[in-house]
Amino acid sequence: MSNSGPNLLIIGASTRSAGFSALRAGFKPICLDMFADADLQANAVVRQVENYPSGLIDALQALPRLPLLYVGGLENHPEILNVAAEFHDLMGNGAKQVEAARSADLLAEAMRISQVETPEWKSSSEPPETDGTWLLRPIFGCGGRGITRWTEEAKTSPTLNEPHIFQKHVSGTVYSGVYIAQEVGDVRFVGLTQQLTGCKESNAAEFQWSGNFGPVALPIEIEHKMRRAGNVLKWKASLRGLFGIDFIVTEENRIFVTEVNPRYPASLELLEFATGQPLLPSHLECFAELDVENSWTPDTDGPLFGKAILYSPQNFQLTSDLTPEIKAFSKFPNLADVPQAGTSFKTGEPICTTFATGQSVQDCREKLTRQLQELQSRIIPASKVD
Repeated sequence: MSNSGPNLLIIGASTRSAGFSALRAGFKPICLDMFADADLQANAVVRQVENYPSGLIDALQALPRLPLLYVGGLENHPEILNVAAEFHDLMGNGAKQVEAARSADLLAEAMRISQVETPEWKSSSEPPETDGTWLLRPIFGCGGRGITRWTEEAKTSPTLNEPHIFQKHVSGTVYSGVYIAQEVGDVRFVGLTQQLTGCKESNAAEFQWSGNFGPVALPIEIEHKMRRAGNVLKWKASLRGLFGIDFIVTEENRIFVTEVNPRYPASLELLEFATGQPLLPSHLECFAELDVENSWTPDTDGPLFGKAILYSPQNFQLTSDLTPEIKAFSKFPNLADVPQAGTSFKTGEPICTTFATGQSVQDCREKLTRQLQELQSRIIPASKVD
């Protein structure tokens, strides 16, 4: 890999997390995404893509060939993954592997072998009773987008206008497991984080992803089963490199796997600070030999690390200047995904991400809650549009 210019291309809806992971590992990334956030621009080469995601196709063809990493949301766009693989060196699972990993039937079979469960589901052609015990869920969703309880009111949901299924609602605590699948041997189990979903302080919808904190530990039997689940998924879907598994643990310690994310998971940056190691090289080494050096050491020791997204509660234009709060990629941030002053937001759009460390799960979560409340009170009222 060349030492003069960018040596890694990162694409996705929001590339800041992966971009900073790459920088900590010693890479020089060029990032293509929807937002071109101020903190990413301060640390890396960034190009904002208009008409996302279709605009990526022209952008990918215009760039010189580079190793390419994709992040959240693009697993739902096989046409873009195919273009990425044609014009660049794809460092991730291709469209075929993604399709397998996102198959409800394959997932159910893999989890049966792993001795864990998946929620019961029905196809769009056989909708269940609208009694609130089922979820309407888009097939090509990401981060909980479009998931809602299946009630009479949900019959007007825009999710019905796209490919969807109905999934039995399971109550419990939501976790994310992170894995690295090498070509030979068992997967590497990186760690677990607990998810924040439907966080009121984030202004998130009921099942919308709001953030993560960790690393967390679960009973040995549960962790063993989730390690097995990672291995079976690698085998069944031919996965390589980083991937994530979202799952629910009920009060009775039953495990329900709900989703597989066959690419760089959003929680990885928290585990990097927790382990004190850049983890992106372990992913890229699953696809190519590397010649990159890094000397990164974390600036805080946690022991728990968390992040939470603030979604916009209304249409407004940001007047606050948040750029003085930007930190270098090597530092654990207080605020990230920082928008420029003057950016306009619609209700429900992500504004930025707040971070915290804690001595316990409760401590970390309480800090994130306070920071979300303080951040919203500081930037929303002064910018409110009548």
